[in-house]
Amino acid sequence: MFNHTLPNVPHYEPAPPTKASLEYIDLEIIDFSKADTEEGRAALADQVKKGLRNQGFLYIVNHGYTQEETTRMFDIADVHFSCIPDDEKRKYTANMFETGSEAGFKPRKYWETSGIPDHIEQYSYNRGVDMPEHPEALFPLLPEVDKLYNFSHFNVVYTILRLIARGLELPEDTLVNKHNWDHCNDCSIKFLKYHPSTDEAKLLLNGHTDYGTITMLWSQPVAGLQIQTHEGEWRWIRHMDNAIVINIGDAMEFLTGGYYKATIHRVVQSPEDQRQYPRLGSIYFARADNDVTLVPLVESPVLQREGIERRWDDSHAPTMIKWGKERVMAFGKQGVDKVIISGVSVGYYE
Repeated sequence: MFNHTLPNVPHYEPAPPTKASLEYIDLEIIDFSKADTEEGRAALADQVKKGLRNQGFLYIVNHGYTQEETTRMFDIADVHFSCIPDDEKRKYTANMFETGSEAGFKPRKYWETSGIPDHIEQYSYNRGVDMPEHPEALFPLLPEVDKLYNFSHFNVVYTILRLIARGLELPEDTLVNKHNWDHCNDCSIKFLKYHPSTDEAKLLLNGHTDYGTITMLWSQPVAGLQIQTHEGEWRWIRHMDNAIVINIGDAMEFLTGGYYKATIHRVVQSPEDQRQYPRLGSIYFARADNDVTLVPLVESPVLQREGIERRWDDSHAPTMIKWGKERVMAFGKQGVDKVIISGVSVGYYE
């Protein structure tokens, strides 16, 4: 429960839910309150396996954050965009195309989507809040961002990783041990703000896969996120109050030998009744430790039975840090709709 000693920040008022009739996809709802017992974890592992195999996305509920804490988190997220002058933002701009690091600000029009400059602002904290510098307005809020980091990594990501490992018939900490908090990795919290667009572009962010292992997105009411089904159709993700949307990325696909596929997803224009509202996002991107080589977990009895898809010879497989940096440097570049990374074709889709 939050108290009056926390720094005051302006309240961010979210948009009302859309009344539009949209083609939503039904996702598995993983209730973390059931993870306290052996029986509950076994049932959740089966449910996670089903959801990741069928859609690649899940909802998490009863995860431990209250609605009050979630509301406060979105208030803090908006400070990054509404309370910092543009000239100060420019001092902390990430040079993603050159360095492969997202730490800091990404201004609008840095990326290009289908030939149109994007309308997304972004601020990334990479590997905790201990970056050398932040805008002055953020310093009082860093303890709360750090709390969100720890909650995301230990309470949510570790629980999901253990359930995935169980589903692969591996020791529960097999994947956790590849995401050590004390090791060097590039896990990040990313706050984003999609500003209302005045152009006619339907697509706000190209279809893509995430490059890490687990992505956790806090559900918010402005519709826009779509995933591509196995049949190639696009379906909307429905907002669920105080839920977390989970999906897997490339690294998890590689580690599981293709048993789980990274799902292509995109962001499109919101329905007409929400188009005047910004779309504020809070995301945690989990990545394996930098030195983890992205080769299949061949010791898994499930993978041994089902077959293993190898994207490269083990001796040529990239590490997590190499794969991640090359993905970041390529994403959103003008005129780039496909790149080859470590011999694997990575596409961006409409």
